[in-house]
Amino acid sequence: MPDGKGKKLVYVSEDLVEEIVRISRIKDVAMGKLVEDALRQTVEIYKDGLDLKQLADFFNVMKTHRVLGGVFVPSSVLDYLIGAVYESEREQLQAKWYESGKWNGKYLKEKFEEPIEAFGRFLELSRWDLSEVEVKEVGNSVRVRCVSTVLTSEGTELLAKFVEGVMNGMGYKTERIDCLRGMIILESKS
Repeated sequence: MPDGKGKKLVYVSEDLVEEIVRISRIKDVAMGKLVEDALRQTVEIYKDGLDLKQLADFFNVMKTHRVLGGVFVPSSVLDYLIGAVYESEREQLQAKWYESGKWNGKYLKEKFEEPIEAFGRFLELSRWDLSEVEVKEVGNSVRVRCVSTVLTSEGTELLAKFVEGVMNGMGYKTERIDCLRGMIILESKS
């Protein structure tokens, strides 16, 4: 009878079972189906080379991105729009990106227990044009390094303003910022 349809007993903590029962009642789904669906999805996640923590991080970043008014725009469209107005509206665009960053920083500080770590994940997961992201906290200082082989000079400058705004929104003062096409290094202190 090895047809893959057999059942196995798995021991699970009682408090987790109680939570699953609660959720299954709310969702009006049989507990067995809820558990089996969750396990099936978990297997797919691991087959794709990810784990549940990565999935949870991705979900939190996407939820935060949505709450903060973020939208996904193809980078070629964003580059075109920025290029079309950057020369004549440079200061206004930089101010908007900075203010948006500041608002994001205040939100991250209020929402997450470890806002610096959350900001690093936010950059890694929401900025697909970044090939490297490092957000490192040492004492009362934070160093942010972003590298991209595809960012335009204008895009790099705007992202630098956003990052500076985020750090200021979290209560950090910019000590140093280096910005070259495709690379940003920002150091700040609380």
